[in-house]
Amino acid sequence: MNFQRLNILTFGLVLILVPAGVLGFISWQQMLLLIPVYLIILGWGVFDIGSQFFIPTFWKGKKGEVSFTFDDGPDPEVTPKVLDVLREANVKAVFFVIGRIAEKHPELVRQMVSEGHAVGNHTYNHDYVFSKAAAEKQVTEGQEVIEKIIGKKPKYFRPPFGVMTPEIASAIRKEKCAVIGWDLRSQDGRIRTKEATINRVKSHLKKSTVLLFHDTNPTTPDALREIIHLCKQNGMKIVSLPDQSGIEPYHV
Repeated sequence: MNFQRLNILTFGLVLILVPAGVLGFISWQQMLLLIPVYLIILGWGVFDIGSQFFIPTFWKGKKGEVSFTFDDGPDPEVTPKVLDVLREANVKAVFFVIGRIAEKHPELVRQMVSEGHAVGNHTYNHDYVFSKAAAEKQVTEGQEVIEKIIGKKPKYFRPPFGVMTPEIASAIRKEKCAVIGWDLRSQDGRIRTKEATINRVKSHLKKSTVLLFHDTNPTTPDALREIIHLCKQNGMKIVSLPDQSGIEPYHV
């Protein structure tokens, strides 16, 4: 399993380097120089969701097809406007909701589903988690909130900030979820203008397939309308993520 890669990497490094050092093939100073390499590989696995270092991840689809995903909602002001744009364009998206926020606005989560969108788990609090107990709590409580609202248990999971640790991977496996990443981050979580978001997406659009937005930024709905138009103008096929990935969004 991919989850075992950290152990394999760690023990493999120890099993190779220690005898090599003892036998004098390499110096202890040279061995120490390999520690940064180890940390770089580990950091790649943690911070690059497309690395699939700890767990399999769907993050890239067929070239020429794009799907739309949204994180961190639902927001009472922005989410309805995003839903309006998607409805007008007949585009189906995935909303990765934060459990504690979904609890406050269950009607928006139900609206997402009623309009043909999928709802995924983005944990309960959207916190960094580095312990097994905290990871299991965040993932499980997020699952429970969504299931209580829509009557279906989500299969899609997206880690906060795209950070994947062995502890989160273990919690995801326990819930039998599928990790969904992206290959184009619109940066609308940080960018605060419509034009900047559009330019960011436009410059990477032709090589991208899974787009990440946030239904928390007031400028996102207007940017989204133009980005959907850009996709169609460039001959790109807009598909739903279930069709793109072949993964069902809910547990049967």
